[in-house]
Amino acid sequence: MPKIQQYELGKTLGTGAFSKVKYATDTNTGQAFAIKIVSRDLVKKQQMEEQLKKEIAIMKILKHPHVIELSEVLQTQKHIYIVLELVTGGELFDRIVKAKRFQEDVARRYFQQLMDGIIYCHGKKKKKN
Repeated sequence: MPKIQQYELGKTLGTGAFSKVKYATDTNTGQAFAIKIVSRDLVKKQQMEEQLKKEIAIMKILKHPHVIELSEVLQTQKHIYIVLELVTGGELFDRIVKAKRFQEDVARRYFQQLMDGIIYCHGKKKKKN
C-alpha cells in the first residue's frame, strides 16, 4: 500500500475537482484518518492557492465535536495532504435520500448538531474593526 510519511493510504472515500479523499492509517498508532490529497498543479492552474491556504488556516483553529478536525498538513512537490478526522457513517444527504423522511426526533438531533457546529464556526470569526 502507498504511504505518505507515517500514513498508510487505503481505499478512496471520495473525489472532487481538485482532490481525492483516501482512508489512511497512522502506522505508529493504528488510528484511522481521512486524507484529502490535493493536486498542487490543479490548485495553481485554477488560481485557488489563497482559498486553500484560508481553508487550512480556518480548519486549524476549529475544535468542536460537530466539526471535522484537521490533524496536520503534509506537502510534497506534487501534492498537499490534509490529514482529517475520519467520520464514518456516510453523508447526511445520502441518509436523507435513503430515509425519504426522518422521524421528528432524528431530524431534530441532526439539525441541532448542524446548528451547534455552525454557531461555533461563526463564533470563531474574527471581529473586523
